[in-house]
Parts: sequence; C-alpha cells; structure tokens
Amino acid sequence: MTPQPGSLTPSARVIALDVGGTSVKSALVAPGGQVIGKPSITPVDSSGETDSILETFAQIISTHLAENYTSNLLGVALGFPGPFDYPAGICLIEGVEKYGAIYGVNMRYALGARVNLGDLPILFRNDAEAAVVGEARYGVGRDYQRLIGVTLGTGCGSAFLADGVPVTSGPGVPPNGWLYAMLFRGLRADDVFSSRGLESRLGSAGIIERNVKDAAESARAGDIVARQVFEAFGTDLGSFLDSHAVAFAAEAVLVLGQIAGAMDLFGPALRQTLSVPALPGERGHDAALLGAADLLLFHSHERKHP
Repeated sequence: MTPQPGSLTPSARVIALDVGGTSVKSALVAPGGQVIGKPSITPVDSSGETDSILETFAQIISTHLAENYTSNLLGVALGFPGPFDYPAGICLIEGVEKYGAIYGVNMRYALGARVNLGDLPILFRNDAEAAVVGEARYGVGRDYQRLIGVTLGTGCGSAFLADGVPVTSGPGVPPNGWLYAMLFRGLRADDVFSSRGLESRLGSAGIIERNVKDAAESARAGDIVARQVFEAFGTDLGSFLDSHAVAFAAEAVLVLGQIAGAMDLFGPALRQTLSVPALPGERGHDAALLGAADLLLFHSHERKHP
C-alpha cells in the first residue's frame, strides 16, 4: 500500500545508490516513486583499496549533487549488501572478494568527509530489502498490505513488509526478515534458491547450458529436461515459502532478481505450491533505488513488530 508523502514538496529529491559487487546504480528520486532521468551505472572495483572504493561512492554522490542545484535535497540513501550495520552505517563484509577493504569503516562519516552535504543525512538499507520495499510501494505490490519479497540472484535476499514497512520479527519471520540462512532439506536457502543453486540443479540433470539464462532459453525452445529443472525449482521455492507466508498472513509474495526473468518457466509450479499469489516485479532496476530513497521520503526506517 503506497503511503502519502505528507508535507513533501514535488521538488524534494533523494540521491539514491544501489550498490552491487561490480557496479553502482544511482539516480535522483522524487516523491511518488519517480526516478529522475535514466539511472547511472558506475563501475566499482569492490576488491580494491579503501580509498578507491570510497572515492567511487563520493564521486557518484557529487555528480548527482551537482545535478540537483534547483531542488530540495533531503539527503543520500544507499542500498548496500550485507553484512552491514545499517543504522550505524558500518560495513561488516569480510571473507569475500567484494568490499573487504571497507570492513569496519563507518561509511556515513567516510562519505560525509569526502562530500559536502552539510547537515543532510546519509542512510543505509539492505539491498534486497530496498528492492522489495521499492516494488511493494511503487510497483506490483502497491495494493497489498502484508507482503513477503524475495530477490533471487547471486543469493536469496528477502524482506517481510506490513504496510510497506519491514517487519523483522514475529510469526513466520526469520531474524531480520532474512530467509537466506533458513534451511530447506538440510541446505541453506541461499545455496538452493540462487543462481548457484539453480546451476547445480542444471548440472545434476546433465544440462550443458549451466548458465541460468542460457538454460532458460533452451527450456523455452523445447528442452524438456531443462524445463523440468525449472519446474522443480518452482515447486521447491513454493514449499519453502508457504509456511512463512501462512504464519505471516502474507497476501502475496513478490519474486524479484535476475532469476525472476525465468518466472514463465518456474512460476506455474511455484503458484501451485504457494497458497498466496506469486507476483513478478514491474519496476526492474528502479525498485532498489526507490526502496533506498524511501528511507528519506517516508521515514520508514522505523521498524514494526506485529
């Protein structure tokens, strides 16, 4: 359900960043789910040195700051992968190839020291949560009050929402609303409902095209075995999500991320095993920018606990 912007003026803007492992999408976002212009995509060397990473972010913010000289800027909001202390703005990523150099860095202070934002806030949100919130408020989920969203890609991200606000505890809700660590048949959801999980299924079935996109094209072209792999993926995803959907009293599940591009293949089986509608997103890459900006546009960073 899309909230009303209250006292925000049409000229209000947020500089929003969606931080990935190889690039950063960014744009100015206005009230009502409006991304101004075409989002920028800036390469980032996430395995690089601390200063290099921080300067990339600072330059992105500075560029949008220069574009925004006539508007009412509310601040900067970043959708960032975890682990991360989002309220404090401290990166906690370690032991992987991306962003290890900024482990323990207070990003709010570091970016504030590099970009002259005055007293404007810099806020952070989990990248998957940002995508789900953006799609829930301004996309296919806008007519629903209670939603579960999953982002299926390199991992399995998720968020549970009530009236567009993340819920982090309660019936059916895993800690922080994160499903990735929950077990499905003895395996972590992150290892099952992700690109590597789907590629593992394809390999076990003897599919030569291990890449998800190529395998999907083969399935659409008539490869019965590939089609069966996608159908089994959908059945298992529905089985995994349904108990959470029932306990949370979700009205629908949003399915986002790169793997959602194959929803025509796994969606029918997913819907057969899920007791609520399963909806692919409609805002695409804009969703995460909108969800990040939402922290400042609607102050929805205050958590609800049913």
